[in-house]
Amino acid sequence: MYRKFVYLLIMILSITGCSEGTGTEGNSARNDRKESATGALPVEIMEVEEQEVVEWIQAVGLVSADKRVTMSAEVGGSIAKSYVKAGDSVSKGDLLARLDDERNRIARDLALAEVEIARANLANSKRDIQRETRLFKDKVTSRHSIDQIALKVKIDEGRLKAARAALAAAERNLRDSSVFSPMDGKITRKRIEVGELVGPGTPLFDIINIDRVKVTVHVPERDITRMHKGMDAEIYADGYPGIAFKGTVNTIVAEADPQTLTFPVEIMVVNNRPEKLLPGFVCRVKIRGKVFKQAIFLSQEVVVRRDGHSVIFVAASDMVSARIVETGFTNRGKILIKKGIKPGDRIVLVGQEALQDGTRIRIR
Repeated sequence: MYRKFVYLLIMILSITGCSEGTGTEGNSARNDRKESATGALPVEIMEVEEQEVVEWIQAVGLVSADKRVTMSAEVGGSIAKSYVKAGDSVSKGDLLARLDDERNRIARDLALAEVEIARANLANSKRDIQRETRLFKDKVTSRHSIDQIALKVKIDEGRLKAARAALAAAERNLRDSSVFSPMDGKITRKRIEVGELVGPGTPLFDIINIDRVKVTVHVPERDITRMHKGMDAEIYADGYPGIAFKGTVNTIVAEADPQTLTFPVEIMVVNNRPEKLLPGFVCRVKIRGKVFKQAIFLSQEVVVRRDGHSVIFVAASDMVSARIVETGFTNRGKILIKKGIKPGDRIVLVGQEALQDGTRIRIR
């Protein structure tokens, strides 16, 4: 009889333990039953604080040289000598190539001879008119004779001017047979070889200067209205991890690209670091916008939609109220709260999805 009683007691205790649980699981179950009975929902809260927030405009940009020229032939001829190749550094005034200038030298010498002939003819005509003038005073010749010689002086003066202009053109062609660099920079492309025949306008060399570079980004309509010339920017290139290149917004195109419907913006960067931004780099760009000195910047998850409004739930004792808020820009999962929340408010951080205005809560 005693053994049966003990066995029955053990069975009762086992059933009781299974129904109520033990340790944490038992406490959780009892809490859930308590919350279900009171209608309070578990939430986590945080106290709102102000902070300084920068409104960054982010985009992807392409680097290009600020100065780029394609040197072309001014005159025709065959390439007699090339002095540089792709990758070479050059200074302003360096000789890059020379065309065969024999024909241009001959043309210059002929033009010079024409100038000498014209000068001699003019001098002779001036002596003739002086002689005819003396004869006219002695009544040996007529006014018509003087007029004829005076006309010849005018013609010879014109011919001298034309000869001098032809000489200047010939000398220019001779000078243009030698191709000089117009600036400091690097040769990025050599387009000709010795012996090749070129004509006026034929491209010879590409030269760039990367002391300053441009980073071109394309900004959507929602951001372009917040931009102005002179804004600071940070540029990041994958080739230089952790390095922020400093730049300034230099040009804002006032018309959107018809294909992308974005606005081209050029950022100027002084390329004075040992690490150089090179044309063709694709970079991440952050343009520093408006600075909010005392801003409320919260996780986007705290803002939920209720009845067509953006709301944040504010805790007061064991209940929440739904505050309609006005929001601003977002960045990396956070959002600017312009109106509706103030510093010191205790807002629901976790558990807001199931809440309504007036819901009872239990703070975990």
